[in-house]
Amino acid sequence: MRNTLFLLVAATCVALLSGCGNGTLTDAQRSAIGTLGKQLPAPYRDGLIVDSVHRNGRELVFVIRFPEASVDMAKAKPELFEALRRDEDEAITELCAEPALAPVYAAGGSVHRRFVDAKGATFFEVELKPSHCLPH
Repeated sequence: MRNTLFLLVAATCVALLSGCGNGTLTDAQRSAIGTLGKQLPAPYRDGLIVDSVHRNGRELVFVIRFPEASVDMAKAKPELFEALRRDEDEAITELCAEPALAPVYAAGGSVHRRFVDAKGATFFEVELKPSHCLPH
């Protein structure tokens, strides 16, 4: 009985301690959403609009709407949307300079840009990992 009680207490302590790091990331994400969300929706570039930002586990997701295109159009012109995705793979690093996101990166969170059409269907998504922004 004593061993069972000890194991139960130990497991509870481990669970509580492992949640501490997640709390730091969650707090950083919520703060970033509060700061950046006030500015949205906002124009992005080439007719795109940053609609929203939300948490999805360890990542913050910026939803970027492309109102003039549909996923069906992307299927018809895959080279155009592949070029846009490659461009966004590089352009997302501009978010390293966003002060509201620094605590997210420091806590191990990542940032994604999800490109969707007017109906919310996803074209593609690009990721900015914390290692891309933190000093090496």
